[in-house]
Amino acid sequence: MKLISAAIISCAFTTFAISAASAQDTWRPEKNVEIIVPTAPGGGNDKTARTLQKIWQESGFNTTVQNRTGGGGAVAYSYLTQRPGDAHSVAIAQAGLFTNHITGKSPIHYTDFTVLANLGTEPSAIAVRLDSPIKSGRELFDRLKQDPAAYSISIGSTMGGTSHTALSRAYKVMGGDPKKLKVVAYAGTADAIPQLLGGHIDALISAINNVVPHVKAGKMRALAVTSPQRLTGEFASVPTLRELGVDVVQMGWTIVMAPKGLTPAQVRYWEDMIAKAAQAPEWKAYLAENYWTYTFQRSGETVRYLASEYDIARRALVDLGMAKIEVAK
Repeated sequence: MKLISAAIISCAFTTFAISAASAQDTWRPEKNVEIIVPTAPGGGNDKTARTLQKIWQESGFNTTVQNRTGGGGAVAYSYLTQRPGDAHSVAIAQAGLFTNHITGKSPIHYTDFTVLANLGTEPSAIAVRLDSPIKSGRELFDRLKQDPAAYSISIGSTMGGTSHTALSRAYKVMGGDPKKLKVVAYAGTADAIPQLLGGHIDALISAINNVVPHVKAGKMRALAVTSPQRLTGEFASVPTLRELGVDVVQMGWTIVMAPKGLTPAQVRYWEDMIAKAAQAPEWKAYLAENYWTYTFQRSGETVRYLASEYDIARRALVDLGMAKIEVAK
């Protein structure tokens, strides 16, 4: 009888242990999930978040988008750091995440978060309003060579962000000092666009998805793109920087991240959810419409990719005189 009782107890304990382990290996949201966007509504990050939101909601997954603007993303990222272990909050992030840390504006580093996935990469585009006297990228660069402050150029929401460093790298290759360019930052590119169309600034350089609808509507003229080769559709006639004699290629990345302290099960859940969304027809249409390159990567791959990109960004910001972190020789 004692042997039978021991066997029953052992079996019960094993069943409990398996159930407990199974519970630890799986996770699902227990409440609404918020997608945090570091820029204003209508900009590229916002469009990305709302595309993901639409895909997830169509599959019965409840989400809301929260735009927390300010400080080139610092407000949004600070908000996320205050929610350690909360897998019900995720954020869209781009190179501004690097910029604030490298320039010393924020102590927050990308390693302060749980990196979940890389959604893809996209080029920037330099554009002017349709009635601008600037007719080509070559004309713009020739004029900037003579006078770097000749035109006011919006570089999006972040000084030292992807679009700003793309422009500064191009100007450096031309033999100029990037610090002398007349650049302007807004809360988001959505705020810069009416300034451009209204004639208050001369040009902008931005993630291409912000430019596409205005080129299609005949309100903007694209002068150059930062991709390695020409694009298609409305941008088929737009030269790359390389074609203009400026040997610079720069693609912006967009990642999804969460607060620090997520469990392996929570990370796997989000990796799978984002991977499924990346295969959805709506997402593939979004990529095609906005000239993104599909480069989906899971958490580990993305962390390694960001380490390499961080060093590139740090060197570019040194040239702009913005870096506070010493660059290794």
